[in-house]
Amino acid sequence: MPKPVFSMTLAAVWLASPLAHADTVDRALNAFHETCLAHGPDFERTETLAKARGWKPLSDGEALAPVAAMKEFRGWQVGGKDLPAGTMVAVTRATMDGRSVQTCSVKLFDVDRAEFEKRFFDRTDAEKIGEERKGRQVSRLFILIAGNRKQLVHLTSPAARGAPDAIIASSIVDD
Repeated sequence: MPKPVFSMTLAAVWLASPLAHADTVDRALNAFHETCLAHGPDFERTETLAKARGWKPLSDGEALAPVAAMKEFRGWQVGGKDLPAGTMVAVTRATMDGRSVQTCSVKLFDVDRAEFEKRFFDRTDAEKIGEERKGRQVSRLFILIAGNRKQLVHLTSPAARGAPDAIIASSIVDD
């Protein structure tokens, strides 16, 4: 196939692909789904993925943990084309209400929170079970079945409109 025809064919295939039309919110939701929801939080799997992809370890990421009683933490600044720019990923082992849990969190920047939540509901069977406002942040708690497991999803974002858009989307499951 001549080079110009091949290039035009490749361009046509790309434009027909849903990835060519994915916006920031779709990319953010896909990042959360693939990293945390599809398989549920999995400390070892995420750590192996981070090593294989060369993600840069975070020295401190307590703000990424949805559960305060952490026993173990691993976090990374994601590089390359793996996830949207600036994304951070963290996994923890923790205790919540006397139970051992694993968590997986993705911090995403420049994402419209309202649109993220709308598409999250469109894509999952999530049911909102709580909301809390602390200072400049709002946290919402949802329950859903994903990856054949009951999961709690914790979404944290700025409470005020006009604040820089950053979302921390976390999944929590019994260990």
